[in-house]
Amino acid sequence: MAKVTGPLMSMGASGKFGGALVFANRIGTNVVRALVTPANPMSDGQMTARNIVRVCGAAQHFANLSLENGEARTITDKAGLKLQTPQGQTWNGYLVKLMTGVNAATYTAASAAYAALTSGEKTAWDTAAAELTPAVAEVAQKAAGGVPAAALAAGEVWFHYQYGLYIGDLASLPSSVPPTYA
Repeated sequence: MAKVTGPLMSMGASGKFGGALVFANRIGTNVVRALVTPANPMSDGQMTARNIVRVCGAAQHFANLSLENGEARTITDKAGLKLQTPQGQTWNGYLVKLMTGVNAATYTAASAAYAALTSGEKTAWDTAAAELTPAVAEVAQKAAGGVPAAALAAGEVWFHYQYGLYIGDLASLPSSVPPTYA
């Protein structure tokens, strides 16, 4: 993506130009890139990636609105993320990076750890997710072709969020007992 000064002989430009370029302002810098018409294959891999993004979005929603502090922490998760976010990144983008990992390795590890829990332990995570302010809700999922799939339980969404915080050294490794927030 190219940085531009005075694009199109103006102080700023945004939008599509000539069906080939897109001008925008990204974090205070004017940029220009090639216009790309996205494909929507709805393949199994694409839907998995979209499902992961949905879970990360639910986590961002909680972190952005919650004023509660996790176990033995004196600041909110959002404040902790902001302090730890590398320069040039946003806190919510950093959270997504923590939750997904390279090639979704972190997300996959969190899914495996959650799957290893007993049904009673999963119920405890669901209960903990419902008691938060704001409550963490289940997240809709889709299968290949865009057809609805079983929703991800609120407890599993909460587990993924805590696992991401653990990767960022902001929380302890999630276990059979969900963390408490106050």
